[in-house]
Amino acid sequence: MVSIARRNRLAAIVTTLLLAGYLMLTLRSTPLASQSTARTVGAVSAVAWYLLTFRIVQRIAFEWLKSRRS
Repeated sequence: MVSIARRNRLAAIVTTLLLAGYLMLTLRSTPLASQSTARTVGAVSAVAWYLLTFRIVQRIAFEWLKSRRS
């Protein structure tokens, strides 16, 4: 059985990879002069997305476990 922490990480990683793929496709059409800035913003966005998604899924799992015990 997969632990809850592993599921949290897996959900965060899968959605982050989807977001990163979307950003890569979208940012290819940026002008050459601002491409490095766009890549930096995209990378920071992907990291922030991972952290937020992990915390949200973790909180949902915690609340779900708490409701099952009562």
